[in-house]
Amino acid sequence: MAVRKFSDLANETDSKFNNIKDTTSRAKITERFDDTTHNEQPSDEALQFLNKKLDECIDALNTNTNKTGISTSQASAITANTAKTGITSTQASRITANTAKTGITSTQASQITANNAKVGTETDLSITEGLVLKATVAESRGTYTLTFTMTTADGRTTKTANITMS
Repeated sequence: MAVRKFSDLANETDSKFNNIKDTTSRAKITERFDDTTHNEQPSDEALQFLNKKLDECIDALNTNTNKTGISTSQASAITANTAKTGITSTQASRITANTAKTGITSTQASQITANNAKVGTETDLSITEGLVLKATVAESRGTYTLTFTMTTADGRTTKTANITMS
């Protein structure tokens, strides 16, 4: 869309110019811009000069053939989204398949489920048939107590021994 000069005000479609589009207002403004008649006010010469300079700028804008913008091929490339930065179809397939994942093996998962190689308190130390021997470590105010508890397999007999370390 071309930028309009004051002389083309009648064709202006923007509503913000409606207050100066009526015949009376346009006639008053035209009289001030007319440099072929006597100037009634000292500011008329300044208005006439500014009007001419604006007309020059508008002409330059409307006839600018050296516009900075994008070419038709650039617009087409944008529409087609060529030379995009992203992932390849191979990468997309690998993401979907979740190859090269970092995690645990099925053996590790089974061992976690079975809780093999336990380390902790109240660990079963017995290899004697019919007896269960557990060791527990407790700490209170810097004093450690190692408690051994031996229970018969039927749970009827329990024996406890404590070792206190401070």
